[in-house]
Order: sequence, then C-alpha cells, then structure tokens
Amino acid sequence: MQQIISSTAAVNDFGALVANRRRTLGLSQRDLAERACSVSGRATITRHELSRYERGVRLPGGPMMAVLAEVLDVPVAVLAGAVTAAQERRRRHGRTVTRAS
Repeated sequence: MQQIISSTAAVNDFGALVANRRRTLGLSQRDLAERACSVSGRATITRHELSRYERGVRLPGGPMMAVLAEVLDVPVAVLAGAVTAAQERRRRHGRTVTRAS
C-alpha cells in the first residue's frame, strides 16, 4: 500500500489509485463491489459503479469514499485528496464529472 499511496501519479488520479489498490489486493471489480456492499450495508454497489470511478467518469461522495477507504485499506484523506485533485483538473479543463453521494 505504501508504494501506491506514495506515488504522486496515483494519489493525483483517483481512478488509478482505486484500480491499483484493488489489483494489489487481488480483487476483481465484482469482489470489491461485494465487499463495499457488505461494509456499507447497501446491496446496490455494483462493479459498474466501481468501473465508473476507476475510469474517472464519476467521483464518490463522502459516504462512498469512507466505504472505499475501509475496503481498500487506504486512509480517507488519501482518497479525498485524489478526488479533490480530479475535481481541480476537470475545472481547469472545463470538464464535468458526476459526483455520487
């Protein structure tokens, strides 16, 4: 985990951070979705939603960020910093992103 967290590129790219950490843990997107459902108590977190995060189509809100932090064993602050960096990049480039709650 330290290698992923200390990598500036990964920390500044939320999707890459999630994907790299998931792979390091040996999880598929479906496995990660199942774990996220278990931790959150929601049965509606799908591998499709996680794919959108990894591809940068969507960014998680606070509650989902906390779930991902727990499941991926990454500090919430690291994920929050990556989300903020992604939002700033999009603002600079005039792109929008859907932010999930």
